[in-house]
Amino acid sequence: MSKTLESSQRIKTVGKSWVIRLPKSFTQTNKLEPGTQVLLTIKKGTAIEAEILPPLSKDLSRVAAAVLKRRRAVYEELKRIGD
Repeated sequence: MSKTLESSQRIKTVGKSWVIRLPKSFTQTNKLEPGTQVLLTIKKGTAIEAEILPPLSKDLSRVAAAVLKRRRAVYEELKRIGD
């Protein structure tokens, strides 16, 4: 049986989906990269679809941070209107 989520576990809500960071022990056991997340999406109110999200490479992470910094106002507006 698996353990409950660690108290530091963060679950992000994105529309009809949850993004959950997998605990380090789980990623090690299942041979996934540390920092791997799972996207859980409600489908038609009767099922949940799961997608594994590997962590971004250092280069891609740096580029994403730069784009977000330049486009922060657009990002905040999309969040506000429920993109």
